[in-house]
Amino acid sequence: MLKPFRYILLFCIVLFSGFSAVAQVAMPDNVCIGAVKHYNVDPNLVSGSTYTWRIDGITQISSTINEIDIIWNTAGTYLLEVQELSVDGCIGPLISGQVFVSAALTIIANSNSPVCAGSSINLTAQAVPEGTYLWTGTNGYSSSDQNSVIFSASDAVAGIYSLVVSTNGCTSAPSSVTIIVNDCDVVDFNIPEGFSPNGDGINDLFVIRGIENYPDNKFVIFNRWVIKCSKQVLTKTLGMANVQLD
Repeated sequence: MLKPFRYILLFCIVLFSGFSAVAQVAMPDNVCIGAVKHYNVDPNLVSGSTYTWRIDGITQISSTINEIDIIWNTAGTYLLEVQELSVDGCIGPLISGQVFVSAALTIIANSNSPVCAGSSINLTAQAVPEGTYLWTGTNGYSSSDQNSVIFSASDAVAGIYSLVVSTNGCTSAPSSVTIIVNDCDVVDFNIPEGFSPNGDGINDLFVIRGIENYPDNKFVIFNRWVIKCSKQVLTKTLGMANVQLD
């Protein structure tokens, strides 16, 4: 009676000797909420086995074969287990691994735009533990820095820059910033259409905004009959009190 029992026991040991851990992804596994992951174990050389998959002890009815697809919808740490039952009724070893499910990753890209031509463009983002950064933008721009700097801004580098960050199996949705490069050497210059020097404190002075940037100017006044009344160099403001009409 002892000899058949030994035969069955040895048969079961040989049967499960090739049973291995999850093969497709390394365990522990890191995933993001909403991810669908595929897990599998090496199949038995003898067909007909069934497999029981469990998450934190709860049997997953979606699969009884050696592989399973799981949708991870809630953040947390989970224990994934699988156990084989051979066609001859032999129970295989319990194989398990942890799965860490992370919340969705939200990233906000920032910059110092608008900037003046020739200055630096600063692309910035918040720190993400163990995060991998990827900035992409105009003219094939690419950077893996969290905070990236583009030197000597010009019209050629203006445009939209996008950032994605990955960590623990999660990749953020892209976040974008628009970079505007201005020519700050352009002077703000304006000549008013008229003024009213009547002493009421409203538009009493004739002010040409930005005239101080043109020290070699010639300011000429004509009357309504296009007769020249005055000619002089204007510095900044001109009121009737300091104008000598010819």
